Amino acid sequence: MTAPTMPATRILIVEDERIVAMNLHERLVGLGYEPMGPVPSGEAALALAGELRPDLVLMDIHLEGEMDGVDAAWEIRQRFQIPSLFVTAFSEDATLERAKLAEPFGYILKPFEGRELKANIEMALYKHRMEEALRQSQALLQSVTEGTTDAVYVKDPQGRYLMCNSATARFLGKSVAEILGRDDTALFEPEEARQLMAGDRRVLASGAVQTYDEFVTCGGVSYIFLATKGPVRDARGNVIGLFGVSHDITERRRLQQRARQAEKMEAIGHLAGGMAHEFNNILAAMMLSLDLLPRQKLEPAAIEVLDEISGLTQRSATLVRQVLAFSGQSMIRREVLDLAAIATRQGKLLHQLLGERIRFILDATNVSAWVEADKTAMEQVLLNLYLNARDAMKEGGVLRVKLTEIEVSAEVARNHLKVAPGKFICLSVADTGCGMAPETQRRLFEPFFTTKEVGQGTGLGLATVRGLVEQHHGWVEAESRLGQGSTFRVYLPAVAAPSPTPISLPQADLVRGEGTILLVEDEPALLLVCARLLTRSGYQVLTAADGEEALAVWAQHQATINLLFTDMVMPGKLSGLQLVERLRAEKPGLKVVLTSGYNTEIPVLDKAFSTAAIVYLPKPCDPAIMLQVIQKYLQSPPQRIPQ
Repeated sequence: MTAPTMPATRILIVEDERIVAMNLHERLVGLGYEPMGPVPSGEAALALAGELRPDLVLMDIHLEGEMDGVDAAWEIRQRFQIPSLFVTAFSEDATLERAKLAEPFGYILKPFEGRELKANIEMALYKHRMEEALRQSQALLQSVTEGTTDAVYVKDPQGRYLMCNSATARFLGKSVAEILGRDDTALFEPEEARQLMAGDRRVLASGAVQTYDEFVTCGGVSYIFLATKGPVRDARGNVIGLFGVSHDITERRRLQQRARQAEKMEAIGHLAGGMAHEFNNILAAMMLSLDLLPRQKLEPAAIEVLDEISGLTQRSATLVRQVLAFSGQSMIRREVLDLAAIATRQGKLLHQLLGERIRFILDATNVSAWVEADKTAMEQVLLNLYLNARDAMKEGGVLRVKLTEIEVSAEVARNHLKVAPGKFICLSVADTGCGMAPETQRRLFEPFFTTKEVGQGTGLGLATVRGLVEQHHGWVEAESRLGQGSTFRVYLPAVAAPSPTPISLPQADLVRGEGTILLVEDEPALLLVCARLLTRSGYQVLTAADGEEALAVWAQHQATINLLFTDMVMPGKLSGLQLVERLRAEKPGLKVVLTSGYNTEIPVLDKAFSTAAIVYLPKPCDPAIMLQVIQKYLQSPPQRIPQ
């Protein structure tokens, strides 16, 4: 079986002297090539080259017609990428210099030998094949570099850009032409350029590929790049430059940082929540004990001291509520609220607090600002933001509150934990105060961080704001400059329409009632004083220290018990909610008052509240309110719980 023969190389002859052309034709045939033509002019050569697509053109320089050999060779190369080999009798400098413009693959002077012709043809074909392979390699490299969103570039040893893709130019906010030939000093701020070039030098000195984070400001935008850089070597192994591929990881790093911050805040929150729960038990016992004291028998000075102690316990209870809000463990009772109405009401109530030198402006014209939120939590958010603005305007100024409805995209939502895309209400609180330095802004929402003097602030105000807003599946942003004021923006999910809100119970003096109450509380001091207060108010009180003890009491007195008053979080096998389920299974419609210093079962509790059969009282609670709630609740008709 014979091997298939390779097709002969096709060569177009362009020669205006007929005898020379025939001689070239015979020589090419004798050398094993396939001659084409001949043609006598540049115009004819261009047309035939486009039609037949030869492998090589043997081109005389001086031809008849307006297009000589140099022009024809240049056009054929540009249009069809076909190489030319000049065959001419002219070798003067002017002709040689002009011939170079066509980038020929060889230059043979007439007369010549057959071996010389063959050698030049083969070298021209080889050079063309190498050039074509290089062109394909460059096209492949360009398709890869231009097809990626990463910045790809090559620098010389002095740091000047030899090559870069369009992604590099896009990041830098310049064209590729503006970048090539320049180093980083012409493209970045001096300090940033110094750091970038120092990193390049370290890579070149190591002689190995390295990957590390680079912090770069491009076109006024700050980026974090995962940069992979390494030396470029020639065939001998000498370093002739540096290559780099920089992948934008700005968003990834931001999300990782937020996740780490969230984990840290969650750990702190668990610690703070546990401590707050214990403090609430102590404060509740103190508040109830103060109410049990027979004030009519005390001296005025003693009563004054008791009032001072009572005020301190109230302040302590407020601080504990802030800790719980920050930790995300405060009780959230969602209802549909008009945020504009709350902002207006808070602004009016705070007129004295803000002072005459601060002007309050509310911009909520034609805005539907309905949100599903806890009313007390929203009032706390606004109060903290208003007070923060007041403290920033010692010499007076303008406090501007603006409400707008915006559409939050999926891309924006991904930047915030537990936030879903959709319509949001943006509450903007802007002041014209002193503003904040960047280092202050970075720590703004940290718990217990404050710029006030010792004793002037707890550092929980803004941390509480963030905690409450995040509990409502929103987020908070801050913008500030020294001497130019600050703007805080709170984003909360919007709702389409309002729904009726429950009626809150007003405060009242101590009231008396009747009935039997099963009181379940694991804190001994609180159990004692709460039982005394209820007994003094006319109730029969049965006590238990935990759920299992409560079951034993229930087994003996089930028929006479009118109300279960229980803590939610207790030691042992039964929580407050589990105890409620057990007792209501035996006595449907049993009235229940739940109390807690914090709540870890909000979804379950929300479901229970939806039946309107459970009353919740936070710890610590004002004794008068507690007694009034119990009295009204016991006087209301019994309700069966939906099964």
